[in-house]
Amino acid sequence: MYRPRPTAPGPTGGEDPWLLDPQVPVSRQALTLVCVPHAGAGPGVYRAFAQRLAPQIALRLVNLPGRESRIGEPALGDVPRVVQAVLPRLVPHLRGRFALWGHSMGGFVAFELARVLEARFGLRGEALVVSGCQAPQSPERTALPQRRLMTDDELWQSAAALNGIPEEVSRNRDLRELLLPTLRADFAVFETYEYRAGPTLSFPLHAFAGQEDPEASATDMKAWEQETRAACTLTELPGGHFFHLDDPGGFADRLAAVLCPRTDPR
Repeated sequence: MYRPRPTAPGPTGGEDPWLLDPQVPVSRQALTLVCVPHAGAGPGVYRAFAQRLAPQIALRLVNLPGRESRIGEPALGDVPRVVQAVLPRLVPHLRGRFALWGHSMGGFVAFELARVLEARFGLRGEALVVSGCQAPQSPERTALPQRRLMTDDELWQSAAALNGIPEEVSRNRDLRELLLPTLRADFAVFETYEYRAGPTLSFPLHAFAGQEDPEASATDMKAWEQETRAACTLTELPGGHFFHLDDPGGFADRLAAVLCPRTDPR
């Protein structure tokens, strides 16, 4: 769902437009966290997290076409196309420690990236983090609204009902017309995703659910534990579908705790 935040810096000279570096100083031993945003959003939603997680975690922001610096490009419409496009850009950056995090639509993309990275390239992440995203094999997925099939007005109102569209954006007709094609294509990515059983991941999985999220409750997310043969945690936090953006500092601390656990006080 579209929830604008300050945009991330666009690609610098020589930087791949598909994978952005937020240009925040980190340590040489930092864990790389690959971030896949939710429907309609761009890499800018992670700016606050990049600052908070430094210096022990370095973010790499997946920048899909159709948003922010790539607003003029047509958005992709299904998970396989997104994975196929992102994968070759991502692999060269994963020679050290890494993890993946996806929210809502981004959860399915991050999950499929993690699967392919391990199965095809032998790249074992330190963790997969999913938030606001039902388990892929959950039968409740079919009960979710099929927003890609809605009229423009219905789609916009449905996204707004999740607190996904700020009021100032909702009132701007020109901005709405600019964003709707990407929002619809992103919902198609989420809604047409076909889960296929395969080898389970060999690294930990951490799931986060909003207590008032109508799209992905803790019950809906419990079956994520079936996708790893390592440890799996499920944490319920206050808030709705965008609980991680309502309190980015608090959620960043949660991420740091599971990705870079410490025994000494922060």
